[in-house]
Amino acid sequence: MADLIPSQSAAGFEIGADLDSTLQKVGPILWYDKTPDLDETLSLSTGWIGLKTRHGLPGGPYTQAQSLVYMNNVVCLEFEDNLKLYKIDVGLGYEGCFLGIKPGNKLRSIEKEGLNILFNDMDDEFLLVRNERPIEGISFLTDYRTSLENAPDQTIHYISIHDWSLR
Repeated sequence: MADLIPSQSAAGFEIGADLDSTLQKVGPILWYDKTPDLDETLSLSTGWIGLKTRHGLPGGPYTQAQSLVYMNNVVCLEFEDNLKLYKIDVGLGYEGCFLGIKPGNKLRSIEKEGLNILFNDMDDEFLLVRNERPIEGISFLTDYRTSLENAPDQTIHYISIHDWSLR
């Protein structure tokens, strides 16, 4: 498995890649509209599935998002209107890592000399902090999605590699 590089790459995919070249890399896929009853299809998937989602208010302006999901979210590639890959999520079962950190690790285990954890309550995610600054392009989602003060024993379920400027 490929290592995780914040703001750049994960799972063998490069942030900023266009949807067409990514589709050539993953091969043929089936596309679905994202609906609540899609969870069973995703949980049984052993390959790539394409999802189309609308973000916005009912009857109002919206953006069209497209995601490529591998094996029930072991890898999820996200694209918006410009069709550039802006976010790569890797989940439980993915073996690549960043500084030894991978999905399935306990969140507290990533606090090392020079590294701290900051909870972003706007997005219910954790940021990795080095030299009192968050490391850009990487965040962590856990099984609780709340601060460590509220739930100190959290497990990393997803690691997000992203570049928000590409949205």
